[in-house]
Amino acid sequence: MSLTKIKQSYWKLLGAWNRWRNPVSTDYSPHPFLDGIARNLPSNRRGLVMVDGGAHDGQMARRFMERFPGLKVYAFEPNADLFPRLHANLADVPGECRQLALANKTQTLKMYINDSPMTSSVLPRNENSERYFDTVTQTKEVRELEATSLDDWFARSGLERVDIIKLDLQGYELEALKGAKRILARGVACVYLEVNYVPFYEGSATFGEIDAFMRSRSYKLFNLYNTCTHLPVGHIGSGDALYVPDPAAKLAQLREAA
Repeated sequence: MSLTKIKQSYWKLLGAWNRWRNPVSTDYSPHPFLDGIARNLPSNRRGLVMVDGGAHDGQMARRFMERFPGLKVYAFEPNADLFPRLHANLADVPGECRQLALANKTQTLKMYINDSPMTSSVLPRNENSERYFDTVTQTKEVRELEATSLDDWFARSGLERVDIIKLDLQGYELEALKGAKRILARGVACVYLEVNYVPFYEGSATFGEIDAFMRSRSYKLFNLYNTCTHLPVGHIGSGDALYVPDPAAKLAQLREAA
């Protein structure tokens, strides 16, 4: 047996032990998240535009496309190990794929490439990651990569609007939102993103911080999905949140500014 196979067997056994010791259970979703998004999109759904931040290999984008035929997808994935698969999986999709991270401004960042590509992040893991996801969040390499703000990208895109923003950035979602203030001000029908109730990366934003930011931009929480409780401790860990425009808050802000 090769050393690689020995290591794979070891990590598989260790992963099973870790899941037994601290299992993760998904225990709450009021309805399928795509149903929640569908309820908040314009009645005329032709020509919808989606930004997929942290697009991984494109499977999530495919789920959106199946539900919303004709959707244009602008996918961002900075991990060079995943980008070729993303590009191939979305080759027939209207839109584009960019090998870029999303951030609060256009810049160069470091990315921590972990054992599982799904856990790689521009933020290093912390003690919570070590406790619950140790086998998949161990960093094997640190790379430099290019990042853009969504506002900078949008200014060059030639698009008139974005209807859906989906973000799965492993703790960096708030920074990406800060880089999309002008897009949010123009009006985005649905913002669907991963949220952490406890941080799993150093410097990552928690749900409360993201909620406060979105409310400051005149968006309100529609619902929460895929909420995970970590056992045996029993505390809430992570999930997904759907935000939609709040016309009343927007009107109040306009009155205050007048």
